[in-house]
Amino acid sequence: MLSLAACTVTSNDSGDDGGSGDTSAAEATLAPPTIIKEGTLTVCTGDSAPNIYYDENNELQGVEIDIANALADKLGVTTTLGEYAFAGLIPALQAKQCDVIMGSLYIKPEREEIANFVPYLYSGTAVAVSKENPKQVTGFDDSLCGTKVVGITGATGAASAQEKSDECVANGEEPLAITLVDEATSALQQVLAGQADAFIDTTEIMSYYEQQSDGDLVAVGEPFGKIRIGAATLKENTELNDALDEAFAAMVEDGTYADILAEWGVESNDITQPE
Repeated sequence: MLSLAACTVTSNDSGDDGGSGDTSAAEATLAPPTIIKEGTLTVCTGDSAPNIYYDENNELQGVEIDIANALADKLGVTTTLGEYAFAGLIPALQAKQCDVIMGSLYIKPEREEIANFVPYLYSGTAVAVSKENPKQVTGFDDSLCGTKVVGITGATGAASAQEKSDECVANGEEPLAITLVDEATSALQQVLAGQADAFIDTTEIMSYYEQQSDGDLVAVGEPFGKIRIGAATLKENTELNDALDEAFAAMVEDGTYADILAEWGVESNDITQPE
């Protein structure tokens, strides 16, 4: 696993950078592009387990952190992380507080209007409930009508909840009562405390918290909306986008990418495989 050494990470409101990643210029295979701080790839990210999370040493780890470090290796630079709430990722990039977003950001048409992307993982969306499941939610279907649902601000799961709510109303059913929070741990707590009937977010997050909760949280129904996750850069910074694209291709070619996916057990999210 590519580790992140001695990393300190700032909260979402400050916009300051975190610490340095454990990368080696000696492994560089490509010339580094123009970036905010010479020799450093500044990455906007967020706590989104299991792709990105804090370990027992309070250091950020996860498959996306390892991919970020590997990309930096190919460019001969180090990584610096800045942590933001999910809804603050794109504004931070636009404010040039970082070079790139690597924070479980889905590649969607509206986002492609303001950023360029280098895809590096597949993802999807799922529904989870408490093991008691008092509202008998069966998945992303009409069983959600009239329920209390929690989602992450700015995330696709929250948008999907609103779409389902509108569909319920159009069919003469009760709308969803949707609550938005900044992070998955808050959503999990609401479901387990009975304050929300269901949580809608990424398949990776649901799988992770299902394991972490010892079965108190249960994914229901089939995952839906398979989609790509990518590294987002400013539209005008085509040089960095192209460099990251080349660096990712080099990771795939030399096996680094496959090794990272295998280390985290997410081979099914391999972006190089057909949809």
